[in-house]
Amino acid sequence: MRSRLKFTAALFATSLLVAGCGDAPAKKTKATDQYATGVELAKDYDPNGHFSYAYTAFASSWDPVDSINGADIAFWRPVYDTLLSQTPDGDIEPQLATSFKAADDLSSLTLTLREGLTFADGTPFDANAVKFNLDRYRAKESKIAGEVYQITSIDVVDPRTVKINVSGGLGPLSVALAARAGVMVSPTAAQAGTLKTAPVGIGGYRVTSQVPGDQVNYEKVANYWDPDAQKVATLTYKLISDDQTRYNALAAGELDAAQINPDQLDDAEKAGLKVIAKPSAIFLYVALNTQTPGLGDPEVRKALNMAIDRKAIAEGMYDGHCTPQIQPFSVDSPGYSKKVGDGLDDFPYDPEAAKKILKDKGIKDLELVNATPNVTIYTKFAEVVQSQFEDIGIKVSVKPLPPAQMVQEFSLDKSAQIVSSVFTGLNDPDALNGRYLAPKALFNPGGADNPEILKYATEGASFLDPAKRNAAYEKMMDAWVKTPPHIIPVCMIHLSTAMQKDVSNIYHKSSGSPDLRGVAVGKD
Repeated sequence: MRSRLKFTAALFATSLLVAGCGDAPAKKTKATDQYATGVELAKDYDPNGHFSYAYTAFASSWDPVDSINGADIAFWRPVYDTLLSQTPDGDIEPQLATSFKAADDLSSLTLTLREGLTFADGTPFDANAVKFNLDRYRAKESKIAGEVYQITSIDVVDPRTVKINVSGGLGPLSVALAARAGVMVSPTAAQAGTLKTAPVGIGGYRVTSQVPGDQVNYEKVANYWDPDAQKVATLTYKLISDDQTRYNALAAGELDAAQINPDQLDDAEKAGLKVIAKPSAIFLYVALNTQTPGLGDPEVRKALNMAIDRKAIAEGMYDGHCTPQIQPFSVDSPGYSKKVGDGLDDFPYDPEAAKKILKDKGIKDLELVNATPNVTIYTKFAEVVQSQFEDIGIKVSVKPLPPAQMVQEFSLDKSAQIVSSVFTGLNDPDALNGRYLAPKALFNPGGADNPEILKYATEGASFLDPAKRNAAYEKMMDAWVKTPPHIIPVCMIHLSTAMQKDVSNIYHKSSGSPDLRGVAVGKD
């Protein structure tokens, strides 16, 4: 496999390097800000219609405690509501909670809950159910515990009121409660152990049939508390991981909407499809297992940063719809350091300088297994990384895997020394801390400890004021440049969705995934 992929990667990387030069080919697509970010609800939608959608990942479990991929929530949204929600502009609003308020000393967050709701199995939704869910998510065995690490205890004040006590990190907690850690599942179903295969939540739809790893069919439930979220009668969500196959199915009219790659935007418009696009908090990265000889040295990690041609990857793979930079935060994030900016002067593409560092450090005959999601574009990314690392003398074999197996081999089995993937966590800078940077984080299999980075990351998470948060994260990024961690960001992805002309009420969130709550289709 390695030799075949090396040949493919070499050809692909050559085109990327040309794209990074002055004689780069003309862009196929417009700039991201020239595309709409959403489509408003059409007046003539069909409330009895059916909406079909294809995505690049499939939830491996219906139980949030098993989730290892932030993209899982795309399949959960129809059946699971969350305590809070995040608008397309990134603001946090109530959902199953009617209000939320932080204590003056930032030591707690109090939620007031909706009255009269029940889970799909009849179990009451109340403060005890919220406490049950949050205690599950922060338990040691939970795979999303890093997203609610700051919770110290949960008090049931009364049936409609929950007080969540924290030790710092109140800012990102509100974002977490609008994502996986805010999903409310039936305590009865969780205790029965049936959630892995059958969701039981509070949502506008229920699952009528499913083929695990392929597709899920949903139908609208009666008497749902928010009927505005039910603009179609039925839904089908499909996994189509191959980018071209997914696009072809949409162009042929077999789907109503699908995630597409930014370099397919022009083709989609020419085919008569509607398209939306938006910069996101999602970024391409390479992560290293620092237990691997040599990878624990920050100077070696600096060399690997300098081996990656970020501009060429952004142009060659995304037609410019990916912002090349060394920091893992989008420009509108409170984590973004204006001082560092894209950081391409700090870690410039310079394979000769990278080779010299490796030589000075005595690194030779290094062979790495690079695990990557078996999604077309991410496998291509891994092949480019393979080629560029081999340009500085590091042999790499690429191993495309389903996301859950990729995490198993890199994070748990540690049989893969590096992973080339995409960040799909919370739209908050603190998400990087609990999931990647902390010594016990899931994507830190080598237990790398970066005390100065963690110090300022923790400080940044302790405030609600974005300006105070930014001051701490600027110091964090200074430390990042000085001592690069085991995460190597490459570019911030601009995500895009294409749809048939009669699809409406669909928007791109700043977190990256499209907001399909209340999506509508036209009448035949």
